[in-house]
Amino acid sequence: MDIVKKITCLLWILAVLLVAPPLLRSFGLKPKDVVDALFTDKNRPSAALQKPAQPQVIPGEQIPPNKSVSVRGRAQELRPDISVPPSAEESAVQAETEMDQAAKQDQKAFNQMIAGLENIASVAPKNGAAPKDALEGLPVQAHRPADSAKKVRWSPPPPGFLTDETFNYLIYREEHPVTPTIKTTLDTIHGNLMLDLTPFTILIKPNKILVMIFGGKDSYGAFTKLPPWSGAASDLRADTMYVVEGKSFYPLSVHELTHLYFDGYFLPTISPLWLSEGMAVYMQIHTTKQKPSWVDRSMKRILAGDIIPLENLTATADLNSYSTPQAELWYTQAYSLVEYLLTKRTRDEFYKFCNELKAKTPLHQALYRAYGMPFTKVSVLENVWLHDLQKAYKEGKLAASAPKEAVVPGTGKPSKIRPHESPQPKPAAVRPAAQSPKPTRKPQPQKTQIKKLEMVPTNGYTGGF
Repeated sequence: MDIVKKITCLLWILAVLLVAPPLLRSFGLKPKDVVDALFTDKNRPSAALQKPAQPQVIPGEQIPPNKSVSVRGRAQELRPDISVPPSAEESAVQAETEMDQAAKQDQKAFNQMIAGLENIASVAPKNGAAPKDALEGLPVQAHRPADSAKKVRWSPPPPGFLTDETFNYLIYREEHPVTPTIKTTLDTIHGNLMLDLTPFTILIKPNKILVMIFGGKDSYGAFTKLPPWSGAASDLRADTMYVVEGKSFYPLSVHELTHLYFDGYFLPTISPLWLSEGMAVYMQIHTTKQKPSWVDRSMKRILAGDIIPLENLTATADLNSYSTPQAELWYTQAYSLVEYLLTKRTRDEFYKFCNELKAKTPLHQALYRAYGMPFTKVSVLENVWLHDLQKAYKEGKLAASAPKEAVVPGTGKPSKIRPHESPQPKPAAVRPAAQSPKPTRKPQPQKTQIKKLEMVPTNGYTGGF
């Protein structure tokens, strides 16, 4: 038992020696200084009051009346008499002076932190008179600087904003208090995204996010300096989302929060813009179960062959110079491409593809390593994606969702799309008769080709979700 006790003591000593240095450094102390203070015997100043030496009196010399030979005589000359406390008026004036100086310093620091933002209240809607935006806002590309991994501090709320917070969000709302409904909605979005993006959020937990809710597009545009077609934006470096309050609040919040959650997985690498925006639009549609009207308009152009070449799409790094129709087409094509990679292929392959891009692998090599043959070039992905998309449209798989989405907005443009798509889904009795000649018209090799593309053996990936 003595040996066991000795070994136990030795192990405890070793544990203390290993744990103590980093623990001391965490408190800002150097281990060497602590050891010197404990084991070295240094002369420390004594706290005992020493009696000052009395001046020597020379015989025949007269001592001036203003000088005293008492013990406290010299001390009174060097320091004021503190035995009498200051009056109440003097202490009050001194306290007010110190408070004024502190208030001026705080106001100066606050003005420096929100420099350029103090005029937001002048353009904000007064008394809630501004109408809510009923139009479907088009999201703007996320602000993702190269040093997004180096997070910055949040700025205080601008004038006219009220604040509240949840476990996952700090919320600034313009002119109105943050209601429990807003907090519940944001927490619901957080829970859905954490589940839907589990392969990416399970490894890297998202940070707490600042959400700024603007009362109208005027104050939003004046604050963010973004194009007029933008309805929401996000800043990856600051972990901040900017969104306009209105009917598009929920889908646009899903879109921008997807940027912060999905793009945060790639840090310190910046994910490709088409992948980031395509995933954000996909999650927006997948979560809300609704497609914006601009997706239907642009999808019709894509099916007609009016597309952006994938070489140009994947090389795009800035959308601020795009017009509204160009931005709608770009977003829709990126969404359709991500949807194809997620649904027509396996999610394991998509996860492997994202890991390759995170490792800064070139796009064509990442495609081949994740999906295998025949995806050796970006042009091959473009041909296969467009072929499958047009084939699904001819089979009526894309026309089923279009009428439901066209009824919701009730605008004139979606109604023009109905005549082209209505003969396929509307007459239920005509479909069986129309399906009988279709198998004869459809060439059988097309089906076998698609099956071969889907069943081609790829590089084995042992990972998973």
